[in-house]
Amino acid sequence: MSENIKDVVPQNLVKIQKNFAAFRRDVTDRLGWLETIRKQARRNMAAMLVMMHGTAGVYEERLNQLEIDRIVKLEDRMVAVEARLR
Repeated sequence: MSENIKDVVPQNLVKIQKNFAAFRRDVTDRLGWLETIRKQARRNMAAMLVMMHGTAGVYEERLNQLEIDRIVKLEDRMVAVEARLR
């Protein structure tokens, strides 16, 4: 009976060691996967910021052009009104 116990203990220890190794591999794989996801998310955020800056620049240009057009039209109206008053 005691021989069976002595034989079982090393087998159990080997099984535990294998389980730890499998767990460690699994954790390492998951951490690698999370790192990949993090890099992709960071790259996507940077791309979104670039697009937002570009869009804001285009929007600002359009607003400036609309303001310039509005001012030109007002000046043309004033010239026309002044011409009628003379």
